[in-house]
Amino acid sequence: MAMAQREHGETIVAGPGHDGGFTVTWALAVLRRHARLATVVFSVVLAGAATSAMSLPDIYRSTATVLVEHPGTTEGVGKSLIAGELETRLQTIGQEVLSQARLTALMDRFDLYPELRAHGAHAAAVERLRRDIQVKLTKAEPGAGRPTTVAFSIMFRWRHPETVARVANALAAFYVEENGKIRERQASAARLTRLTQELAQMQEVYTSQYPDVIRLKAEIAALERLPRATAAVGEEFRILDPASPARSPAAPKRFGFVLLGIGLGLGAAVAAVLLADQFDGSFHTLEELRAFTNVPVLASIPRIGVARPDRQPRWLTAAPIAVGLVLVVLVSYHLASGNDQLAFLFSRTTP
Repeated sequence: MAMAQREHGETIVAGPGHDGGFTVTWALAVLRRHARLATVVFSVVLAGAATSAMSLPDIYRSTATVLVEHPGTTEGVGKSLIAGELETRLQTIGQEVLSQARLTALMDRFDLYPELRAHGAHAAAVERLRRDIQVKLTKAEPGAGRPTTVAFSIMFRWRHPETVARVANALAAFYVEENGKIRERQASAARLTRLTQELAQMQEVYTSQYPDVIRLKAEIAALERLPRATAAVGEEFRILDPASPARSPAAPKRFGFVLLGIGLGLGAAVAAVLLADQFDGSFHTLEELRAFTNVPVLASIPRIGVARPDRQPRWLTAAPIAVGLVLVVLVSYHLASGNDQLAFLFSRTTP
């Protein structure tokens, strides 16, 4: 059998590592043997997490609330039809809000995501803006029937609190404006229906040269040139609470990143220690040697306090560790700096 030296004393025979089950004593012994490795791995992972936490941008969130004012309606079928028409209208306006043309105009107006647009990533900037807008409906439960939308909120998130509030208010104003246009078209459609009925009744009595018949035909022709829409009673939108600049950022939760780094560091350190011990082919206790061979162990020879001639200078060991630590910090900074999506990792209200 070949001879190998124990780390803290006796000369023992070389062979495979620990073959027994897990015990606290064994775990502590393994940790002592690879304490430096565990410390380095834990420090590197924690340094990366801490650097990421400090490098993430502050993200602010502002919300504008729009009130839905329902017209007076009768109970029953009419009310359900109006509720369904309102949801359809909100979806229609929402599709217009999230269209590429509308989002591009919004980015140009408020100079959003300049770093993406500067690199020609216009499509990525549009998708980012689409993700950073969230519309949430507030519904009331009536006594009977389906829930009715009574308000909705428009939330926007970004790095500058003043710009965030202005964008949210612009989106709310757009909802109000588009809803007004739809209601005007619906009113025009209702008027067109009424005028058509009046014209039909007059033509039964008067000729086509009668002044009122000519007037009705002219009004109908003018209305027909406008966009057509289904006649319906429409709800009116009104901005109830405009968005205001947030005083504190909504993300990132930097303490959560530090806790994540501690957990990942501990896990990585344990994995590294176990892996290193698995490839360690030397015996570390007499019990391990006795479990490996039936040859009786007569004695163990303690180490004589002589310095090892092949021991490397301390700086040769510390230099690679320092270089690796610097690389981890630089990579973490590069990944976290300007990463809005990563900043919302621990946010519970991420859209």
